[in-house]
Amino acid sequence: MQYTREQVLHMAPDDASAKAGQQLANSSKWTVKCISDTALWGDCQGSGKNPYKTIVDLTNIAFKCSCPSRKFPCKHGIGLMLLYTQQADVFSTATDIPEHVTEWLAKRQEKEVAKEQKEAKPVDAAAQAKRATARKKKVDAGIGELRIWIRDVVRAGIMNIPQQSHQFYLNITARMVDAQAGGLAAQLRQINTINFYTEGWQRMLLRRLAALYLITEAYQRIDDLPEAMAQELQTLIGWTTAKEEVLQSQPVSGTWAVLSVTMEEEGNIVTERSWLYNKSDGRFALLLNFYAGNQVPQALLVPGAHITADVVYFPGIHPLRALIKEQHSLPHSHIDITAGHSLRSMYHELSAGLTENPFKEQVPFVLNEVYIHVTEATWLLSDGDNDGIALSNTTETCWQMLAFTKGKTCSCFGVYERDHFQILSLWADHKTYFVK
Repeated sequence: MQYTREQVLHMAPDDASAKAGQQLANSSKWTVKCISDTALWGDCQGSGKNPYKTIVDLTNIAFKCSCPSRKFPCKHGIGLMLLYTQQADVFSTATDIPEHVTEWLAKRQEKEVAKEQKEAKPVDAAAQAKRATARKKKVDAGIGELRIWIRDVVRAGIMNIPQQSHQFYLNITARMVDAQAGGLAAQLRQINTINFYTEGWQRMLLRRLAALYLITEAYQRIDDLPEAMAQELQTLIGWTTAKEEVLQSQPVSGTWAVLSVTMEEEGNIVTERSWLYNKSDGRFALLLNFYAGNQVPQALLVPGAHITADVVYFPGIHPLRALIKEQHSLPHSHIDITAGHSLRSMYHELSAGLTENPFKEQVPFVLNEVYIHVTEATWLLSDGDNDGIALSNTTETCWQMLAFTKGKTCSCFGVYERDHFQILSLWADHKTYFVK
């Protein structure tokens, strides 16, 4: 296991857990400290009679601890991994793995086997077709209402919308949920991100309404579209492809660099986005996981790590969303991607991509020889050819990235969306900065 201190701290669920974990990265606090090819484990003496038993699965990073904390990973898991990164020599190499460790690893393996068996279970085609027909009727009716709503909004004019900005789209959003068009409902909710008290809100609102109307127009002709475009359109509306079906598709194998892992909380749902980069063919993959309530991740991908994996993609035109079919960790090595774009070549690729798929919104890129700066309160990413693009990162993050690069050129990975670029990781002078 070779992880850096920064990578381990990135696994912490919050700053308090990271700080507490650093305090526990002390050999004297652990009565047992052992490692094998598959696991890292230790006993940490707390305030109670019995020490807390902590385990880390090294094959596919995951944590287990007997402490009552509801955080994942807890401070003991972070502390144990930090201790190993700093003082590997204080750990004993175990030949006999304790029963509580083997039992936990065996349960994780059983879950993987059960998952594979579920994925291999044949689908009831007749029942599936019946459900699809019923859903299509609901979606058809919902989209018909959405088209009328958009026309009514434009016909009535948008000048008074700022006064009712948090109300005017709520009923139609609820109607899309009822019509099982969750993708359209999510796009309608994005109206809430528009600041109606800044210059140019009209263009942003009309752009969103136009994009929604374009989707409904395409849906009227879905039977005439190529299969890949039809699947892309259905995904935008809210149809999902079953994971079992995706996992049966042809995998893309290789060594993948984990470029970014971010968490976003909305209501009671936490969305985890992990971006991977195939070092052999330059292909990107986006892993999406959703956690509700107190549900915790069962495994962790660490930014900056490398894995050998078989990756399968959801259907679509130049798809990005993917699943890992099988994974093995590799020793950590510095991210070094030389096949990046200039800003000009990024714009050329965007133009070509939108010609094929006009609905594409998020497009990942690696950019080389760029620098971060601020002009008249606008944060920009620019290059030596005087090309530039506005950044969508927060002001605080931009200042942190500027301090990291010292205003010099760097390489970065990020996502283009709606005329802005969001940096998710950047590297310079053999050092890497990851945006949480």
